[in-house]
Amino acid sequence: MSKVATTHVAERGAPSTGSWFLLVVGVALITVMAVSVPHLLGGPGWLSGEKFLYLALIAYLGAALLYAGAAAWRHGNLLAGAVALTRGGFLLHTSAIVVRWASSGHAPLSNIYEMVLVFSWGVVALHEFAEWKFELPFLGAITIPIAALSLILMQVLPGEIRPLVPALQSTWLQIHVTLAMLSYAGFTLSFAVALLFLLKDGVSARSLLSWTSGLVLGVYGVIALTLLDRGMGLSLTAWDPATQDKIMLGPKQPLLVSIPSLGWPFLIVLVLAAASLATNLFAAPPEENRASAGWPRRLFLATIFAQALALALLGVKVVSGPYFVAQYGQSFDVHLASSPFLLAGIATAIFASLAWEVLNWKYDSIVNYLPQRDTLDGLVYKSVAISFPLLTLMIIAGAYWANRTWGTYWSWDPKEDWALITWITYLGYLHMRLTRGWRGRRSAYFALIGFAIVMFTFFGVTYLLPGLHAYA
Repeated sequence: MSKVATTHVAERGAPSTGSWFLLVVGVALITVMAVSVPHLLGGPGWLSGEKFLYLALIAYLGAALLYAGAAAWRHGNLLAGAVALTRGGFLLHTSAIVVRWASSGHAPLSNIYEMVLVFSWGVVALHEFAEWKFELPFLGAITIPIAALSLILMQVLPGEIRPLVPALQSTWLQIHVTLAMLSYAGFTLSFAVALLFLLKDGVSARSLLSWTSGLVLGVYGVIALTLLDRGMGLSLTAWDPATQDKIMLGPKQPLLVSIPSLGWPFLIVLVLAAASLATNLFAAPPEENRASAGWPRRLFLATIFAQALALALLGVKVVSGPYFVAQYGQSFDVHLASSPFLLAGIATAIFASLAWEVLNWKYDSIVNYLPQRDTLDGLVYKSVAISFPLLTLMIIAGAYWANRTWGTYWSWDPKEDWALITWITYLGYLHMRLTRGWRGRRSAYFALIGFAIVMFTFFGVTYLLPGLHAYA
């Protein structure tokens, strides 16, 4: 058992709205497990990578729930359960990688599905090390949900095994992508610890409500600007069931299908998030550290329910196709796999919203149990200091491989450009830390910004700025 699992003392008290909140989430998790039984019993045998991965996802979701409960109640049994589920999920996750490697005959690093598989594995591996080495009991409340979100995203990504194209039949693929995924996982760890540092440093739950409302506003604002049409339909990329792939009109031009009236739930979320942010900034009492009551909290709760409704309606509408496109005179299917960037944004917004609810409910208990600020600040630096050389080697390996394949070290491909931006960002972090003594909040904010750039480089560039790295 982890050292941190033995250091907790139970805090018992009267049932509260937070208890009901965790109960609802727990019932939802049990429902997911019950619904999963037919999926697990049917199809391929028990030794399939897909089933290992599905079981790992269930384990991670359960661990995330128990980490949230442990953070709220500071209960050793809950934390021990979270640690056990995380390790069980990690073994299943590892098994999924081994099975896929054996089935394909090459390392699972050749497409976005496999890269997310390895990235999420790296996040959990680094979490396990940090939890053991630095005794960070609540780190899993951030890192494990990130891993779970990654596996959820994988459920809609094309996962079939395909032969490697000639350009990818190189040992340099394994070197280049492995370095990338490990560095990204390390930067994810720095992000998680930076959030814990900000809590310990006194950032209030009310301030975090503004950040979370702003995140939801940003996600749904992008959706409204890019996917909503004038008739309040939501545009998704058409899907070809025969090829199990999205339908493209050109290299950067997907065939869009408008789902009628689906834009309204997303617009409602956008309005509620904006109202929550505005009331929290301008109408809430400034002396309140928590946002346990009042209009900001009420509006934010409404935002959470609206997000859940929008996601549910999206799922129902997707399976209710096909939809007629007048321009082409025929109907087309849609699939969540054709718009993984949309699903990732929605899932991230919901996770952040639920995480804030747990934090607001037990803010003082969580903050008081966190390690000292210097410990957290030092771990942010160590995570970046280890990940930055890996990122540097990744860029060097990629440039060498590109020269061998295409005859040029650098072609200003979008993925290359954003990898360079990521490298410059973390170089700036290390420079300011070592030469100007940047520590504390400035260091933590830098880590948060860097992580956002990493995620855009990993996911955003893949789907918004395709180029030579379209496979990734």
